[in-house]
Amino acid sequence: MPSFGRLLLASVALFAAQPALAQDIVVTGKPLKDTAAGLAECIKRGCPPNEDMAATIVHAENQFVSGDYEGARKTLHSSLGRNRKHAKEYPVELSNVLRANGRVAEHLGEAKDFQLSTLDMRDTLKDGFGENDFRTLVAQVEVGDSRAKLGYPDEAERIYRDVEKRALEAKQFRIASFARLRLSLLAQARFEDDPNSRNAAALDSRLAGLIDSPLADSGDFVMAAKVLRARKDRRTGSTASTDELVRTFASAGGVSRPVLLFAEPVGQIDPFAGRADGVNGQAPAWTRWSNNRYGQWVDVGFWIGQDGKVSDVEVLRQQGSTQWAKPVMRSISRRVYAPLRQNGDSTPGFYMVERYTLTARVAQGEETGTRLRIREARPRIEMLELTPDAGEEKLAKEEKVAKAD
Repeated sequence: MPSFGRLLLASVALFAAQPALAQDIVVTGKPLKDTAAGLAECIKRGCPPNEDMAATIVHAENQFVSGDYEGARKTLHSSLGRNRKHAKEYPVELSNVLRANGRVAEHLGEAKDFQLSTLDMRDTLKDGFGENDFRTLVAQVEVGDSRAKLGYPDEAERIYRDVEKRALEAKQFRIASFARLRLSLLAQARFEDDPNSRNAAALDSRLAGLIDSPLADSGDFVMAAKVLRARKDRRTGSTASTDELVRTFASAGGVSRPVLLFAEPVGQIDPFAGRADGVNGQAPAWTRWSNNRYGQWVDVGFWIGQDGKVSDVEVLRQQGSTQWAKPVMRSISRRVYAPLRQNGDSTPGFYMVERYTLTARVAQGEETGTRLRIREARPRIEMLELTPDAGEEKLAKEEKVAKAD
């Protein structure tokens, strides 16, 4: 189900107070050498495991942002080697390292590491807090997400249904709504892949359950479902529900953080754009994809204005060509966000930065008929939000205002 990953990423921005699916990487501007020195000093003095793991994540995130994916993975693996034995004392901290490792593995195309890290993260929380603790249940939803992204939507659906059942029994109503939203995303992905009447009816039923019969303390999930319904309507040519959402947010005075209402699907990606060794976007050989295309990324920055419109979409940094990212840029420029709360100043809104990585998953064994690690011929894009901290965002706003003057 290739569209689920795109829908999953979009859904993270639909509401502010949902249980955390995964931590976004926050751009702090701290030099790479400082985070490396901080981690090295912590290890040298034998700092407590929780401090070790916190320093690990800060440095690994910094390596990732700088484009050193393999270095970030090595940092995380080393920390896991040191700290797995402390799982009982520090289950949350260890689960954060495992989650970060899974994130990096996704961008490297290491599907097996992504899968196992997600499972280990869930098991660490389960052993620490029990299978019905809210942290474990959210982690189990992440396991379902990983199965869907890896191409096993039926397994994901079974997992989401089980989480919904257990959450209801434990009166964890927000977690139950979270699972229901994920089931709706699966239905949305099926509809977008094959918009027949049966898939449309299944999606309508899922969304109606969230909107018309909401569980306690789940108002933000109701809004998320309305956003998904508007997305379906736009797919069928109607913008009325999107316009109504914009009016709803505007009449309430706007929102205090970006809320994505609509995003066009990213168009066909051509990893060989501008090159003579590819024909119509088709890789001439797996080895050529592996040797020439692996590891390219772009950081895309853009403003969300107080009217919810996107402007100034640009590549801030890159590694490799940016030709393949043109459909990404076009999709971002056409997004629709909820109107922002008016704060009485002249700043243009929120500044956002997103990392897009062009990669391909590693295949071996039964998938390729060989023990060699070979990258799949079909490329894919992984995205992670990189949010500037308050200081950097203020500077960016001041620069924009200065340019306007």
